Amino acid sequence: MNQIRDILKKELERRQKNNSAYSLRAFAKYLDVSPAALSQIMSGKRGVSVKRLNFLMDKLGLSPKQQLKVLEIDSSYDRKTVVLKEDEFKLISDWFHYAILSLGELPDNSSDSRWIAKRLNISYKQANEALTRLHRLGIIEIKDGKFRQIGEPLKTTTDIPSSSIRNYHKGILALAQNKIEQVSVDKRDFSSITMAINSKNLKNAKKLTQKYKEQMLELLESGTLNEVYQLSIQLFPLTSGDEE
Repeated sequence: MNQIRDILKKELERRQKNNSAYSLRAFAKYLDVSPAALSQIMSGKRGVSVKRLNFLMDKLGLSPKQQLKVLEIDSSYDRKTVVLKEDEFKLISDWFHYAILSLGELPDNSSDSRWIAKRLNISYKQANEALTRLHRLGIIEIKDGKFRQIGEPLKTTTDIPSSSIRNYHKGILALAQNKIEQVSVDKRDFSSITMAINSKNLKNAKKLTQKYKEQMLELLESGTLNEVYQLSIQLFPLTSGDEE
């Protein structure tokens, strides 16, 4: 159980670094445990049941490989299954997989991981591992120095873990925060509105939002494609701009 204690401590430290007012009580509320119980777990004075451990790992967004390490299970007997589950988790968790698929739609795209890394401002390792993963899952085809999507990226062998979806949205929000400082106003659109609402209308509001996204896709995908953007009501570029 040392693994989960260390992970909990590091996660609390990370959150407190981002927000000095963040407390153990707030962390306990997020994890759905009492502050006293969380304190005892982190200090090693209290054990964790398997059911609670699985719940905590999901809330913390641990990948299949990380969960196996916490559970101290030898997964070598079924390595292919573990790799597949990890691939599916990473595919959804890490935003740049979808950005790479969109890069594949650009006429001048390249399957060189260095080109992908430069265009998306990610590391070579991230670009190379993501490209390999997409190819291994049969989602892209690499030919003549270019790549293109040939498979459905969301068709996984298991239900999509909620933790991976949460990780994806956290990554997008972090990107949006950085883009406010990095991208000029003429190349992004950040807008919001505060309102009093009738919650009974939320279902119809979601339908309207979906229709809006479809209309935006139709508008922005017309003509020659040259950049990759992310729309989360905030609209900002994921690529670094046209190559020099």
